[in-house]
Amino acid sequence: MSSNTTKPIIIYPNNGDTYNPETKTWVTNPHAKTFAELTPKWLKAGARIIGGCCRTTPNDIKQVADAI
Repeated sequence: MSSNTTKPIIIYPNNGDTYNPETKTWVTNPHAKTFAELTPKWLKAGARIIGGCCRTTPNDIKQVADAI
C-alpha cells in the first residue's frame, strides 16, 4: 500500500480475540501473536502509526513501543 500513497499507513489491530455476536462475548485466542511479534512486520509493511483497538491493553501498546 505504501507505494501507492503519500499518506501514512495506520495499523489499528485488535488483540486477536474473536467477538461472538450471538452470545455478545469475546472468545480468547490462545494462539494469537503478540504485538511484540507483529510490530516488526507492520513496520516492514510500511506502517507509520500503530495503535490498538478491541481488547488491546496497555501492555500491548508497551510491546509496540519497546519493539520500535
